[in-house]
Amino acid sequence: MMRAGVLHAFGSAPRFEEFPAPTAAAGETLVRVKAAAITPLARWIASDRDYGRSDVPFICGSEGVGELEDGSRVSFGVLRAPYGAMAEVVPAPTRLCTPIVRDDVDDVLAAAVKNPGVSAFNSLGWGAKLQPGENVLVLGATGVAGRLAVQVAKLLGAGKVIAAGRDESGLEVLQQLGADELVPLGQSDSGLGKDFRRITEQIGVQVVLDYLWGRPAQVLLDAMPRRLMADREIRYLQLGNSAGATISLHANALRRTGVTLGAGAPPPVELVQENYRKVLDGVASGRLRIDCAAVPLSEIEAAWQQDTRGRRLVVVP
Repeated sequence: MMRAGVLHAFGSAPRFEEFPAPTAAAGETLVRVKAAAITPLARWIASDRDYGRSDVPFICGSEGVGELEDGSRVSFGVLRAPYGAMAEVVPAPTRLCTPIVRDDVDDVLAAAVKNPGVSAFNSLGWGAKLQPGENVLVLGATGVAGRLAVQVAKLLGAGKVIAAGRDESGLEVLQQLGADELVPLGQSDSGLGKDFRRITEQIGVQVVLDYLWGRPAQVLLDAMPRRLMADREIRYLQLGNSAGATISLHANALRRTGVTLGAGAPPPVELVQENYRKVLDGVASGRLRIDCAAVPLSEIEAAWQQDTRGRRLVVVP
């Protein structure tokens, strides 16, 4: 047996308790877990039976950082049911174990930055095909993923980065992280639409990363200038829906604006692993920063229910 964060009902918090220890199947490697972040993906899987796992109980957590039998450090992810990252030991797919060669990034930081940092590199480089000098608008920039996206965009050579967020105090921090323009999302629809029109018409936006959907996306798409024949392309990647799962989308918001809307095709595993190495390099050099905090696995139930806006909690067995 081992100790783990175990979910017994969808929509509830995992409990700290004993669970049968795993054995490695073909193509798997046993990893002793050192740190596992509480990510939005982990929460979605635990809240929705249709998202990934149909049966409870199971161990929560989608990815983490750990140690192999020989003492080498790796990151891991995509675990078979009923196992998850918030446990003492996991059976990880061997091909998805990425060596961590930097010893100047500790386990907690390496686990905290993986999901949002790699997502930003994947979305900007692979999904949006960002070119140096192009302008990027980040919807949801005050969240953990949005903050990393602002920094990664600058790292990849973006011209101007416009940060739109719901947490106005968090927006001020983003100026220190490289944001050139700030848009508070808490203002009225008319005020927000005016800001978005100015940005899309006067500054110009080639890439949108949207972690929110809902009202912010609705106002942005409605505010974009329409032309009889669109003379530019705006690559719009829809990456999250914390502000709402649906919007009302007029056909002209696509045909007359030049918007191409999607989530981007999944990148190959090798690129994901290479992007993780770039993320760790960025963290070690100080060019990428994330606010994170460690919590003991024994406190998983309370940690799961905390408001962690702008900060990533990392579970430590």
